[in-house]
Amino acid sequence: MFFLKGVGVGLRTYNECDFELIFKWVNDCETTAFMFTGQTPKTPEEVKKIYKNEFDNSSNIVFIAEDLGEEKTIGMAGLYDINPINRKAEFRILLGDSRGKGLGTEITDIIVNYGFKSLNLNRIYLGVTNENISAIKVYEKCGFQKEGELIDDIFRNGKYYNSIRMAIINDRR
Repeated sequence: MFFLKGVGVGLRTYNECDFELIFKWVNDCETTAFMFTGQTPKTPEEVKKIYKNEFDNSSNIVFIAEDLGEEKTIGMAGLYDINPINRKAEFRILLGDSRGKGLGTEITDIIVNYGFKSLNLNRIYLGVTNENISAIKVYEKCGFQKEGELIDDIFRNGKYYNSIRMAIINDRR
């Protein structure tokens, strides 16, 4: 049963069995190549504790994403640190499977619309590593605009990466 549904993806709440896939994704170098997540290996117990806290935190709304065509779980995404007074939240996504099929764009679009229309947010922001070109293109396609860049912000894969800060404002969409 999906809480939000698009053409190719469905978004639902987590189940205990999802932690096995999340464990696989956060320990996969290809999946986390440009992310802060995955800098150190995590045990199944650590993953369950970290992500259960994210799912159960009342200031986060995090979904498990499923590819409707292949009927399989492909990742997780959501709005974090929701601030109802300032009407803003951070968007995060982790796609473990089905990359390159446009599903990340659809997930991003669904969650942004949900944030604006259902949660009455005004601003949704994110951070992305400057060399993650495919993610930047997805965010721009969904209406996010670059707001700034943090130099040498993340050390990963033996080198420093800049972090690009992007945001989308409700009335500019």
